[in-house]
Amino acid sequence: SAACYVGKEFDPPETRTRICECEWQDFECDEGFWLDDYGRCELDGPDPHQPAGCSEGSTYKGRSGYRKITLSQCTGGDDLAAPVDRICGRAGGIHVSATEIDAPVADLVYFGESRHAVLRTEKGSVMVSLNEGGSGQWAALPMPDDSSRSNGNDGLPTSFSALIQQPYAGDRAYFIPSAGTVALYTDDAGRSTRPLHLPALPSPLHHPSLLFHPEYPDWLIFLAQPSSGGCASTSDCLVEAFVSRDHGAHWNTLLNPVGAGGCAFVRTDRLTVAQRNLIVCARHPAARDGEGDVIVSTDWFRTSDVLVRNATDFAIMGEFLLVSQAADQGRALTLHVSLNGRTASEARFPGNKSTFDAAYTVLEPPEGFEYRDARGRNQKMPGGGVMLHVTTSSQPGREWGTIYASNSNGTYYRRSLELVNRDESGLVDFERIRALEGVAIANVVSNADAVRDKSAPKQLRTMVTVDAGSRWHYLRVSDRTPCTQTAPRSGGCALHLHGYTEVSDPENIYSASGAPGLLMGVGNVGAHLERIGASDTYLSSDGGATWRSVRKGPKWHEFGDHGSLIVVADRIHPVSEVEYSLDRGASWLPLPLPQDAQGFRVDALTTVPDSTSRRFVLHGRRDGSSKRTVVGLDFTGAQPRICVLDESKQADDSADFELFHPEPIDPQQSDETGCLLGRKAQYYRRKQSAACYVGNEFEPVRYISETCECTVRDYECNHNFMRKSSGDDDPWGQCVLVEGMKAPRTDCTDAKQEYFVIESAYRKIPQSICQAGVVLDKATEVWCPGRARTVAIMWALVLPIACLGLAYFAYKWWRDRYPYFRLEDIGAAVRPAIYNATRLPNANSGLLKQIEPVFFGALSTAGAVASAAREGFLWGLDRAAPYLPNPVQRWSYQHPPRWGALLRAADGRPRNELRRGEGSSRFTYHPLRTSESGSRLFGTESRGLDSNDSASDIDEYDAVESGFNHFLEEEHIGSNHVADPHIGAGEADARTVDRQILFANTELSDDETTQD
Repeated sequence: SAACYVGKEFDPPETRTRICECEWQDFECDEGFWLDDYGRCELDGPDPHQPAGCSEGSTYKGRSGYRKITLSQCTGGDDLAAPVDRICGRAGGIHVSATEIDAPVADLVYFGESRHAVLRTEKGSVMVSLNEGGSGQWAALPMPDDSSRSNGNDGLPTSFSALIQQPYAGDRAYFIPSAGTVALYTDDAGRSTRPLHLPALPSPLHHPSLLFHPEYPDWLIFLAQPSSGGCASTSDCLVEAFVSRDHGAHWNTLLNPVGAGGCAFVRTDRLTVAQRNLIVCARHPAARDGEGDVIVSTDWFRTSDVLVRNATDFAIMGEFLLVSQAADQGRALTLHVSLNGRTASEARFPGNKSTFDAAYTVLEPPEGFEYRDARGRNQKMPGGGVMLHVTTSSQPGREWGTIYASNSNGTYYRRSLELVNRDESGLVDFERIRALEGVAIANVVSNADAVRDKSAPKQLRTMVTVDAGSRWHYLRVSDRTPCTQTAPRSGGCALHLHGYTEVSDPENIYSASGAPGLLMGVGNVGAHLERIGASDTYLSSDGGATWRSVRKGPKWHEFGDHGSLIVVADRIHPVSEVEYSLDRGASWLPLPLPQDAQGFRVDALTTVPDSTSRRFVLHGRRDGSSKRTVVGLDFTGAQPRICVLDESKQADDSADFELFHPEPIDPQQSDETGCLLGRKAQYYRRKQSAACYVGNEFEPVRYISETCECTVRDYECNHNFMRKSSGDDDPWGQCVLVEGMKAPRTDCTDAKQEYFVIESAYRKIPQSICQAGVVLDKATEVWCPGRARTVAIMWALVLPIACLGLAYFAYKWWRDRYPYFRLEDIGAAVRPAIYNATRLPNANSGLLKQIEPVFFGALSTAGAVASAAREGFLWGLDRAAPYLPNPVQRWSYQHPPRWGALLRAADGRPRNELRRGEGSSRFTYHPLRTSESGSRLFGTESRGLDSNDSASDIDEYDAVESGFNHFLEEEHIGSNHVADPHIGAGEADARTVDRQILFANTELSDDETTQD
């Protein structure tokens, strides 16, 4: 603040320097090290100074990772550059450390693109790791600083009942308090937290109690328990829904009370057609207005519309909003499906059935993968519809059901797999393979009769599908087996794996999205699945087509580094070491655990959800101890260099990456085309022998090298049809009508309607993008009853009259042109003229020249009249053939009208081919073909697809969209609906189960009737 200037004559004072002691500011990261979020220098890759003879797991003196800054003159103090102890690894730099926590791990969440992770224990404490838990160092959740606290509120929570990650913002997470209404949240992946004031206590019946919008992160829906308490069950818990559009600064009541489904934003990252401000809520059964209804609103429920009345629950899965509706006074359920949140349609099951008195679980829907085509353009593939597991037996110890797969809009279902195992809580032994489209694994009950009749324990067998559930196969092992292998056709000697109902970490059971083609599981080879203690660990590198044993005994397993790194740990016994492989299980190396983690039992082995990291977390317990141990495994230095992707050098043996493409599973022979779901898909992955790591920066790309022609493999059975094999010479089986059911068809309700449509036994798999080739999904068009007779009578009467009229006008035209000739004079004139022309060639031929056009005109007219009469007769007989004796029918089919040959059907085939019964047209009816049309009309055994049939020999049409229109916009076929014999008894209340949603009726049925 001095008001003066220094001037040129100012003599600066003498500068004195003092040498300081060294501190952390005087050091920087050494070469080969990087600065992590804790401010520490970590080894990036192998340590080049590791001794050559260093044995695995031993220690050596290595670089600390720090070096003094060149300009620093400090002395003494902290010497961060001093050598430190390091663990010898295959390539060096593998770190293992352990941390003790107060209780078992309840939640473990990884944040988006950062290296951070956060865990919550069952006692409510929350800890944060800034390197994915790899260092084993977990710090307490940071509390908000003074500047972020509003109104001077110091009542911050120290215990938390829930950890909710924002699904659309990877670095955000919310910590719901065990008591009080002040929650915490982080928007920087756990580095700091801020308070969030809730309007009331969270509902204990809804998880998560906080819901988010995919595009507006400040829009929140909160489900709160009533101020009076009393939330022991859904029926007596009057939950209130609140909404905030400014991230909790202000809350407004959305709906009170709400039912089991709560409230949610309809729009998600996959259900993108819904309006941005559309909200769906379930009214509580005790609500005075619209009890039990599922309603939607776009103005924060100032007004609302009813989506489904008398509903029991709803859920948003993938691209679908699914609503469960009570039927038959609460003893049955009806499923409604909505694609936009504004309208809903009933789901239709085989036998035109829409209700069933059983619980059903909505299985995780498939993702619509994005591929890059040959031109370098990214294409989003179509989704695969919905898969439901409908319970057919729910008695304790006898739980199983049937998986139904829908068309692309989720409303039109066909039977995919029967006797699929489930447990008492509604979990189903079904799992989609993450990185591959259309691949899934399920366990089925092989001795259902013995279980039902003799109370025998369930025996499970494992099956895999590579075409979205159209065909299922047993698992084949490439190793030597203790029995004569019968897979993939039969499960008598095949590989069987423990599934979804037996895991503690349901994130990645068999596969990971970042490891294409790699699957691991625990099971055994034999006639059925044995107990887990008698199992081994198996690996598949070709998408589940073949498996091989990689470790003896059951192991926890996890992929890392895009599948280039595999870590396993004993699943039953206490462990002192884990094992890892850098070459897809070809060889294994032990990794000793720290002393304070020796002899503990592993509860789970996990890493980031897409398995792209090289850091893992083990957590478990020691026998006799109430505390738990969390072990961090850091393999960032296990490989010497980063892999290089050079697409121009894929043929070289020195290339680091290879192109993997999944192969079909064929019971008889491998498919040389390599096409699945109408395309040849390829994935880049690291070669098995490449000595490098892939890294987090690698972006996996799926390529479509070719779009294939349609084959039998691209079709699945239509509604009311099921696949049935006729023997060893029929590997695919044929789609035949389920006994007592009819093929889907339209009605002849309109008096002007001439024909109805009978759908094909096949429909294209929703995920298939095949083109041309075999066409199996065309429908047959058949005359409506009585309409053919009407048309035949019409033609029989009208055509002769038309022919007579044509003859009359021809005669009149002739008389007008040649008025000096009468018809009766033609004979007298023609005969002498011909006689004279032949006898007197030199005579005057003027008369001949005059009558020549008359003569030939008369002949042409007579021929035309005769031909018209003949064709009219044949045409009328053709139309009346279905109602005439068989000999007449055969004669009619052998003498088709000549005019019909000039017409072509919709598929381009000539009319004379259709008359032989080789095609379909609205003008055809084949009463003699009882094996095809008769079966579709009357429900008799259907003629399946013969191996010699070509694309033009089969009459079908696209049943996906037509099925949707037929069953949602038109009435049922008749009044008698055939009951599905495979749908059975009742179940408990609805609840969310991880990635599967269970719907159940509200009343249990003691008298259960099941048919399989």
